[in-house]
Amino acid sequence: MASTFPIRRLPTVLARGQPRVSSASRRFQSTSAVQFQNPAYPLYPSVTQLLHEKGIPESEVSKIPASGPKGRLLKGDVLAYTGQIAADYPATQAARFEKLSHLDLSNIKIAAPPKPAEPAAPVKEEAPAPPPVASVALSISLATVLSAQKKIQESLGVNVPLSTFLARATDLANDDLPRSPHTKPSADELFDEVLGAAPIQTSRGDYIPELNAVEAPSVKSKTVKEDLIDFLSGKPTKKVSARPPQPSAEGHAANVFSLTVPVGDEKRATAFLERVKSLLTVEPGRLVL
Repeated sequence: MASTFPIRRLPTVLARGQPRVSSASRRFQSTSAVQFQNPAYPLYPSVTQLLHEKGIPESEVSKIPASGPKGRLLKGDVLAYTGQIAADYPATQAARFEKLSHLDLSNIKIAAPPKPAEPAAPVKEEAPAPPPVASVALSISLATVLSAQKKIQESLGVNVPLSTFLARATDLANDDLPRSPHTKPSADELFDEVLGAAPIQTSRGDYIPELNAVEAPSVKSKTVKEDLIDFLSGKPTKKVSARPPQPSAEGHAANVFSLTVPVGDEKRATAFLERVKSLLTVEPGRLVL
């Protein structure tokens, strides 16, 4: 009778450097939808480094299920193959990424068109208040102008209208007037001042005076009533002769030249009227000759 000996199951000896494959990895490899590293693409550098750290030879790379795009091997595939993570974890994540890569518009509803906005109430624009103005006037006699007009008529036979004298005097009086405080210097003037030029203090005006003639006051004669007692007593009545009207110094009515200017330009307007007066009272014949 042959003696029987119990058979002892010897542990499986793995080759040096060969990783131990878990049961989860074997189940992952047995699925029908498993794909492996596509030889058309090289391994990722991170996957190559992980294979080297885990001691997996190059001959076993083709046996590791790959879940990457276009069949490429990922680090998660290597970790699932060595049993460090769940075997179905890479495939689950790949399916999740595939689902999230497509935008789901099934729950989007078209919003109703917005209601037209009600027209806003018209805003009343208040007209800006006009700037404050001042009036400047000067009395100017035209006796010298009329005398020069008469002399030109007698000597040359030419009738020069009074408007010609006034227009010429106005044009000349507008030259080089004191600068208005409301006028700002231009960019060229500021640049010249930086270079050392003196600031410009004068500018040409555009004044046109308004002429108002004022009649000279007439002198009324005084009538002296005769006293009744003097008449009855026979006393002679004193006759008081009324003084005839005295003409003005120039013999003509006064003429008032006036200007309406913004507040602050009174000095400039006064200088203009003074020039007009000087031109009309001192040799006005030069204005037309």
